[in-house]
Amino acid sequence: MQDPHAIDDGDAALQQMLALMAEQTTDPHKKQAIADFQLTLRPLAEWSREEREVLMQTCSYIISLARLGREIEQLTGPDARPHSPDPSADH
Repeated sequence: MQDPHAIDDGDAALQQMLALMAEQTTDPHKKQAIADFQLTLRPLAEWSREEREVLMQTCSYIISLARLGREIEQLTGPDARPHSPDPSADH
């Protein structure tokens, strides 16, 4: 018998990805939109085939961006990587 409170691995991974996106987002409106989406997100088992395909394409895009970032860093070195502005520098 499956625990009714257990979270599907796919759902957990999607929630983790969204949490990381929100954490990296500096725009408070986008951060709130991601949080709102997390709260209303249906379990993956309820998604249509088309919705799952869009998710797969999005994940592939994110993976390609990460690979590209690593390749650029290898070519230019870690110090050439653009840095996010330090919000504490405004004080």
